[in-house]
Amino acid sequence: MNAFAQAVANWHDFYHVVSDAAAALMGLLFVSLSLNADVITRKVNADLRALAAQTFTSFICLVMFAVLFLIPDQGPLGLGIPMLGIDMIVLYVTVGHFRQAFQNRARAWGNNRLILRFAIPVACLVTIFVVAITVLLGQTNGLYWFVPVTILLIWDASLNAWDLLLRLREPRRESKAKVQTDKPPT
Repeated sequence: MNAFAQAVANWHDFYHVVSDAAAALMGLLFVSLSLNADVITRKVNADLRALAAQTFTSFICLVMFAVLFLIPDQGPLGLGIPMLGIDMIVLYVTVGHFRQAFQNRARAWGNNRLILRFAIPVACLVTIFVVAITVLLGQTNGLYWFVPVTILLIWDASLNAWDLLLRLREPRRESKAKVQTDKPPT
C-alpha cells in the first residue's frame, strides 16, 4: 500500500463513525417527516420543505464523503475526482435550496437566519473543494480540514432537524386549538 492510500486508510474509523451517525440522523429525520407528511406537503409550508431538503442534503453529503474514504486502497484520482463531483453537485443543490428558501421564508427564518442556514454548508463545501484539489495533487495534509467540516455539517443539519421538528408541530397545535374552540359547549 502506497503512502497516499495508507494516509487515507488512517481515516477509516473516523469516517465509519461519521457515516453511521449521519445515516442514523437522516433516518430519524425521514421518520419525523413521514409522520408529519400532511403538514410538510401543505403549500403554506414551502419554507419547511426547503429546510427539510437542505437538512437531508447535508446528511447525504456526509454519508457520500464518508463512503469515499471507506473504499480501500484509494489513490489521488480515485478519491479526488469523486470528491470534486459530489462537492459540485451538493453545492449546486444547496444553492437551489437557498433560492427556494429565500422565496418562501414565511416563518422558518428571517434574512439573517436564512443566510446562516446556508452559509455554513456553503463554507463547508468550499473547504471540501479546496481539499479535493489538494487530494488530486497527491497531498493528504488537507484531510484534517474534514474534521471541522464534518462537525459543522452535523451540527448545522441537527439544528435544522430540531427546528424543523418544532415547526412541524406548530400548525397541528393551531388546528387542534381551532377545532376545540369551534365545538359547541356540552
